[in-house]
Parts: sequence; structure tokens; C-alpha cells
Amino acid sequence: MLFIAIILFILVTAGVAMLAFENMSNEVTFTVVNGQTLHWSVGILLLLAFILGAVLFYLITVTSAVQEKQELKQLRTRVVELEQATKRVPSGQLPPVPPTAPVVPMPGMPGPDISDMPTQH
Repeated sequence: MLFIAIILFILVTAGVAMLAFENMSNEVTFTVVNGQTLHWSVGILLLLAFILGAVLFYLITVTSAVQEKQELKQLRTRVVELEQATKRVPSGQLPPVPPTAPVVPMPGMPGPDISDMPTQH
């Protein structure tokens, strides 16, 4: 999977670089919030958009990794607690089994519940 991701990254980066260099001579004029007019090439804008997207993707990934690391730490402590709890229970005794819920018949069907009976094919 990592190999496919690396190849895909190389292909996308090469495509963006090719588009940026092909459009380096084309200029675009746009106005920013304070009224300034900027003249930038399409290639530079394309590279900036690609870099900004990569940085945002990195930040989201790092945030997710930190959260997963914290959750993994909590789960490991929980596993240790449960392992210690199982060591305290004597091996000869089984924990009590909760009582089963009563069987409620289906409405409109008299007699026993036939849904649990084996079929004869």
C-alpha cells in the first residue's frame, strides 16, 4: 500500500510541476481584500495551492495521529487493568451469568415460537 501511495504522490507532483512550468508565462491579475491588485503567474499560483494543500493535509494527519496515540495509550492501560482483574479471579470459579431475557411471542401467532425450530428440507 505504501508503494502505491509513493507512486501516486510522484505522479501527482510531476503533473503539478509540469502544469506549473507550462503556465509560468501566463499572468493573472486579481484583487485582494484591501484593494491591492496583484499580477502573478498561473504556475506560481498553482504551486502555492499545491503546497498549501500539502501543508493542510500534513496538519490534519498529525492531529489525527496525536489523537490516535492518546487513545492507544488509554486502551493499553485498560488492557493492563483487565489482565490484572482476570488474575485476581480464581480459576475454579466462573463469573455469574446474567439471566436471559424472557421470550416474547410474535403478535398474531398462537402457540410456540416456530422461528427457532429447524426446518425440514
